[in-house]
Amino acid sequence: MLRSMVFIDEQNFQIALQSYYRAQNLPAPRLDYNKLPLMVNACVPNAVLVKTLLCAPRPDEFLQQDDAAMRHYRWIEGLRNQSFFDVIEGAFIARPTTYGVEMNINDRSSYYREEKGTDINIAVESITKAFNNAYDVAIFMSGDSDYLPIYKTLRTIGKLVVVAVVEGQSVMRLRPFIDHYIVLDKCKFDGILRPPAPNYAAE
Repeated sequence: MLRSMVFIDEQNFQIALQSYYRAQNLPAPRLDYNKLPLMVNACVPNAVLVKTLLCAPRPDEFLQQDDAAMRHYRWIEGLRNQSFFDVIEGAFIARPTTYGVEMNINDRSSYYREEKGTDINIAVESITKAFNNAYDVAIFMSGDSDYLPIYKTLRTIGKLVVVAVVEGQSVMRLRPFIDHYIVLDKCKFDGILRPPAPNYAAE
């Protein structure tokens, strides 16, 4: 059997997921992150999942004023309670759209979000664990070509590299540098849905 670890670039995955469902005029699904890594791992023959690492940004002080951003962050924080699952934090930093113009949390055009730390966190975690022989197969949930140097390094030291992408994400640039890829679609996602969110407004 092969020991596997799943490395999730949460922002890259969420953006791809939302784009995929938006193209079908459907709302993005609420996925069960207990089941998501297991579903992806099941696509790799003879692989036993030993751990999942989710890399996600923490909103800075300004962005913490945004209720939606904080609800999402609190959900990510809750994932720390899962077994064999680590949350590795980067940062979301707000920047003014126009120099010298004050940002307003209620005016989305006054600022933009800059993600920091995810790429380096995934690089450090995957390569450190590889050199410590903590796994045989690294499964990356991201279509980001910025990870190509990581894939090359892991394969050089004898690790298998698998990339899981959402349907619609291209793997053409990645294919020469990985051992296998998985395409995730609505059929797969339908099997790992969480229950609908409570409708508090109706209570």
